[in-house]
Amino acid sequence: MLAEVALVRVQDPIQLSQYSEPEPDIAVVQIDGRKYIDHHPAPNEIFLLIEIADTTLETDRKQKAPLYAKAGIADYWILDVKQRQVYVFREPSLEGYSEEFILDEDATLSLIAFPEFEIQISQMFP
Repeated sequence: MLAEVALVRVQDPIQLSQYSEPEPDIAVVQIDGRKYIDHHPAPNEIFLLIEIADTTLETDRKQKAPLYAKAGIADYWILDVKQRQVYVFREPSLEGYSEEFILDEDATLSLIAFPEFEIQISQMFP
């Protein structure tokens, strides 16, 4: 179970840099005994970021993805609720993500950090 190896935070800040503290819809981060009371999770503590896009798909793809890539976030997903698809971004660099693909709801997906946990895409949508 994912809850045994990671903490799932919902709409809580993360710290990409000294001046950037976005609040992704979901952040899967390292378990912190102090529950991040003295800092927000930094890129080296983040396993996965997820944005849920209803009307924000272009912003999440064109503005947030480059920021997350530049910060070194290894695994970034966008849940497109209208098309019931997941945009997956991996292999970050300063120029953006070099691996991008889209999965339909009949596919399964695993986190890079925890490949043993397979998620059925259809279960991510109501």
